[in-house]
Amino acid sequence: MIATTEARRDRAGWPPGQIALGAAPWLVAAVVPWVVLLVLRDRMPAEVVSHTGSGGPDGFMSAPKFVASVTLVFLLQGALFVPALIKGAQTNGQYLLTAAVCWGFGVGETYLFAVDLHANARGSDLDHAQLLEAYDINWVLHGPVTAVLAVVAGAAGVLMARKAERR
Repeated sequence: MIATTEARRDRAGWPPGQIALGAAPWLVAAVVPWVVLLVLRDRMPAEVVSHTGSGGPDGFMSAPKFVASVTLVFLLQGALFVPALIKGAQTNGQYLLTAAVCWGFGVGETYLFAVDLHANARGSDLDHAQLLEAYDINWVLHGPVTAVLAVVAGAAGVLMARKAERR
């Protein structure tokens, strides 16, 4: 019990840099889709695939509305992670794991969303049936790429957390 209590740290008075540690991946995740949408806007169909079920794509909405929805989700995830990274009742290991998950998920989700927008961009001037045929994500490629990016970003999150806690 004493070792656990000693392992817990008092997070009161954390510098803003440590709060930014949790917010940064989600703020970037909120901006990147808008940048991708701006770059691909001329190639986007009127409605993009917004949901994919077990039978394939089954939901559609306008690209700006889709990006706005995903942006809101990213910001809500950030709102969950930032307090988790500044809460004082964590052990050192829990703190580092939270930073790793925050950065890994943030980067992984951002990459997958960019891939999704790119797949949708192939469907300009197509109706829904044609878009479903054009909408193809090569999961054999993008699944492992996402995993590698998430692990690398998670490791970077741990390194940044260790640096932030030394200050």
